[in-house]
Amino acid sequence: MRISLLLISLLLLQTTLSTKPGFRFQVTQKAVDYARVKLVHILEKSIKDAKTFPHLSMRVIWTPLGPLNVTVWALINHVYMPQSSANIAPPSSVDLRISDAVITLAGVWKFREDAWPHLEDYGTIDMKVSGVNIGLTVDVGMNDEGKPHVTSHGCSFSEDKIKVDFHGKMSDIYFYNLFNHATASAVKAALNDQLCPLISRELNSDLNSILSSLDLTTNIDSFCYIDYTLTEPPFVDNDAFFVNGKGEIFNRQAPEECPSPKQELPATVNEDRMVSLWVTEYMLNTAGFAYQTTGMLQYNLTSHDIPSTVPIPMDTGFFKNFIPPLYEAYPDRNLTLWIRVTEPVTFEVATDGVSGKAEGVIEWLVNMEDGSYESAFTLDAQVNLCVNISVQLGSTSALYLDIISVDPYIQLHSSNIGNFSIDPLQRFLTFSRALMVPFVNGLLNNGIPLPDFKDIAFSGFDFT
Repeated sequence: MRISLLLISLLLLQTTLSTKPGFRFQVTQKAVDYARVKLVHILEKSIKDAKTFPHLSMRVIWTPLGPLNVTVWALINHVYMPQSSANIAPPSSVDLRISDAVITLAGVWKFREDAWPHLEDYGTIDMKVSGVNIGLTVDVGMNDEGKPHVTSHGCSFSEDKIKVDFHGKMSDIYFYNLFNHATASAVKAALNDQLCPLISRELNSDLNSILSSLDLTTNIDSFCYIDYTLTEPPFVDNDAFFVNGKGEIFNRQAPEECPSPKQELPATVNEDRMVSLWVTEYMLNTAGFAYQTTGMLQYNLTSHDIPSTVPIPMDTGFFKNFIPPLYEAYPDRNLTLWIRVTEPVTFEVATDGVSGKAEGVIEWLVNMEDGSYESAFTLDAQVNLCVNISVQLGSTSALYLDIISVDPYIQLHSSNIGNFSIDPLQRFLTFSRALMVPFVNGLLNNGIPLPDFKDIAFSGFDFT
């Protein structure tokens, strides 16, 4: 099944209620209509393939031969459901209606006379049930695992007409017509007894199989995972299903709730889209918090990390014009920059785009001849980020953060080479900031997985 036209909406609204979701799925009537068409085809095939239709045993009293015992064995060979509807209904249901359906059956029959000489006859039978109407309600709830779960109930069945054609050895068709009414009544009772349980089982089984395939806790990498577990059962508002979930990223080794405030999610519904996914600023901030707690947001930058196309050697000779005391204390020595993020990276989503802020320290280490390091000085650093949000859609979907630009700001925290002005170094960093973007993006290889269903792919991404 392929659901198209996915709307990803990123949103900033400042509030502090901790019970609010970090993300929301909105499923519109357009998506339900799409799913209905697929589901009706599944039901047509399931009813046709059902092998549970019973043999029918009847006793026909008034015949020229006296009372007869008639037995019919039949199987459904065709199901056609030309009209159907599925309407979202509060508080959390879908009303499914199938109208003017046609079911045909084929099989064999025989009869045996009660009295001596126990005459018998047999042949084939064709039956057509037309004007079939089926109705039921599908409730959408939540199971113990925090996943959506459906339960169907209130199934009803009716038909307008049942046509029965017997074929046998007798040339007198009128004689066979004596069995029609009893056979039609038996077929109606059998369909009424079996179709509703069959359809209910099929709906519950197929839909819950899809819903159970929804992976709500997914590893992002070896450090963190994201939790989309529902925070409450789905509900209907503005003629759409609202599915609220945590949308939180956690440290895999030591999960801890992010202290950042959660944002209010609007009740806005875009009826032109099948599915909308609202992702709050909070979800992005949980990433910064979780990765900070893993201790992985630190990096030793050496000359090996500088691309050959970038003419910036990591040695004191290159920086002697920006930091003269460094070269004076350690002439012509290689450098290692120990970069550590000291506060969780935070994000802010506004109408003009997504921005981020990282705070940390950069310790300038001098590589000594004996393989040891000496600390020359340490900078306090703040890096303001301009971030692009992109989405990769398909059988697996993910949200990616791509850094567009960085604006570094530094202050001298401590120095072992004496006091010096950092203004030249600040100008150099500002001038070379474009060179930092590929490096920072290289640390953001893994996207944030979006909830995925088995055999369902999203396409038609639109971002606002």
